[in-house]
Amino acid sequence: METIKRGIDDFFERRGLLKKIKGFYPVVKWGEIVGEQLARYTRPLKYQDETIFIGVSSPLFKRELERMKDDLIRMIKEKSGEDTPVKYLNFRLIPFGEEKIKAKKKLKNIVENVEVELDKTDYDWIDSLLLCFKGDDKLKESFRNVLIAYRIAEKKMEKLGYKRCAKCGALFKGRGKLCPVCEIEDKKR
Repeated sequence: METIKRGIDDFFERRGLLKKIKGFYPVVKWGEIVGEQLARYTRPLKYQDETIFIGVSSPLFKRELERMKDDLIRMIKEKSGEDTPVKYLNFRLIPFGEEKIKAKKKLKNIVENVEVELDKTDYDWIDSLLLCFKGDDKLKESFRNVLIAYRIAEKKMEKLGYKRCAKCGALFKGRGKLCPVCEIEDKKR
């Protein structure tokens, strides 16, 4: 197992993805890291450039979290490992509630009903990633299936009118060339 782990780590390191993956760990495990109470009022939105963007339910709560940034980063590093590349937290106000949940369910139903097929360029992209993969055949096949599912999901979203952010590459729906998070970042600069 250690050889497989080392092979996967080497693969992602060569692709420059290991740091990103380690940065996404706190996003995925947010509830476990910060606790149920805090997770109820916050949602990690994305990880980019050593920063986790966090949605917050109220301005008052956002202000309190701004004061706690250093403690939260320390907590993230304790529970995610000291090699976690997270250095900054960026809080944003976002709506929470039933409307958001209903909208996500509706989108999921729409996406499931969209038919797409992968073409040669999609499979070439998948195969180019697999060439660098050093692991047993069973693990390689599992990784290939994950990449196929990922590419199908992307194509479905694109078919529904989502487009890629010119800066971070995330899929989003809206005007302009930048996703809302990158747009806000650019306005700050």
